[in-house]
Amino acid sequence: MTEDAALERPRSWWPRTVRMRITLVATLVFAIALSAAAFGLVRVVHNNLSDTIKSSAQRELDQLDPSNIQPAPGDTEYLVVNGRIVGTVRRGPSPQDYYEARRRFETAAGPVVVVATRSLAEVDSTTNKVTDLMLIVVPILVALVAAAAWYLAGRALKPVEAIRAEAEAITGSTIHRRVPEPDTDDEVGRLAHTMNAMLGRLELSSQRQRQFVSDASHELRSPLASIRTNVEVALRNGERTDWPSTARRVLAEDERMEDTVSELLELARVDELDGSTPITSLPEVDLDEVVLDATVREHRVLINTNRVSAGRVHGRREQLARVVRNLLDNADRHARTMVAVELHNDDDSGAVELVVDDDGPGISPEDRERVFDRFTRLDDGRARDAGGLGLGLSMVKSIVEQHGGTVTIGDAPIGGARVAVRLPAA
Repeated sequence: MTEDAALERPRSWWPRTVRMRITLVATLVFAIALSAAAFGLVRVVHNNLSDTIKSSAQRELDQLDPSNIQPAPGDTEYLVVNGRIVGTVRRGPSPQDYYEARRRFETAAGPVVVVATRSLAEVDSTTNKVTDLMLIVVPILVALVAAAAWYLAGRALKPVEAIRAEAEAITGSTIHRRVPEPDTDDEVGRLAHTMNAMLGRLELSSQRQRQFVSDASHELRSPLASIRTNVEVALRNGERTDWPSTARRVLAEDERMEDTVSELLELARVDELDGSTPITSLPEVDLDEVVLDATVREHRVLINTNRVSAGRVHGRREQLARVVRNLLDNADRHARTMVAVELHNDDDSGAVELVVDDDGPGISPEDRERVFDRFTRLDDGRARDAGGLGLGLSMVKSIVEQHGGTVTIGDAPIGGARVAVRLPAA
């Protein structure tokens, strides 16, 4: 078996649930700490009792008056009890459960040794009682801690399980549902709030995707239906059909469908741009050159570029060119006689501002946000070839925001709509 396979093999001894793991770890830590504390307590009790007995024997020798000792010939060790000499010490096997304190005294008859003894049986008895008590108390406390850890872990993880169960039940058709949010401002509460915010973004994205597919299908179905109708009518009439005229109508519808597909593909490419790339890491672009290149194209009305000055930004040149073209095409489509373009640096805010004005009918304040939605056409009665697909301003907004800028709509001094784009200056 390879090392990687061994690492991937599940550890059967490790509890599978977080609740079990929390309980096990808490119980083990508490059991080890409590056992160490109990062992230390027993040792402290034993040592304190032993020290007390030893101190008592030493005090007894300290209080003894050597002048009262009258040694007998040949006797050198005397036993003292309660401060009185009670006899001589008889040597024999030294018992293990006694403590002897000795002191040497010099008397007129010669040196003598006085011995004070204390029994250690009381120490062993008390220590054994404390040990027996610990053997009962420690398992009970460990069991109580395990039960408390199990209960508290269950209560703490209950909202997590509710979030998991609800998240598991959410599908593509029920993405409007939300996970329960606890009333606490802790990690679990913030997790639930974050998940609901994510679900909201996914729902909005799903709605936009469905709307995009629906609108795109409608836009593509219309030229296909027109082509089919023209061909069927021509075939039904047979030799009386003006085939060159029919071919021109079919080619016109085909061109319209090709323009639709191109716009949709371009919009898809814009959506796929990585918005996490720092703007300053993108190459510098002379926006005034992009604007002047776009105005060279043929337009329906006059394009005034007298107020275009130098402006440099960071970005993708082809995408910024798409912004300028869409703004000019939109203004040219609605202008009566003129479109005015202005480009300048705003030193106060450190931005480059591109302004496109037209002298058309303008855009009412209540529609100035809606025009950035995809497939939006304010005048539904307008001819499609004049009204476009309703993707131009939507694409402008997406590209500008991905370049760290903003786009707004207002009233133009020449009477129509003003579209202002602000991008960070390089």
